Amino acid sequence: MWNEKDNPPRIERRFEFENYSKTSLFMKDIDNLCKSKNIFPNISFGSQFVGITIFFEKANISNMEKEFSKEIDDIFSRIK
Repeated sequence: MWNEKDNPPRIERRFEFENYSKTSLFMKDIDNLCKSKNIFPNISFGSQFVGITIFFEKANISNMEKEFSKEIDDIFSRIK
């Protein structure tokens, strides 16, 4: 589940994996998604997790940002 934060407006989510292989696959797919959508969130990761923060262009989440986060969720569902 994405957590909405204020100041600055953003959504954040932490994705956890059972091993580094799945973390690596997720990161590769996220890289491809970011390039195809020209959206580049802040990403942090370790051997078994990836944290993603999407900052809003405006004060509220846009449809583009909602769709982007849903696509990330879909990638996670496929890999986990």
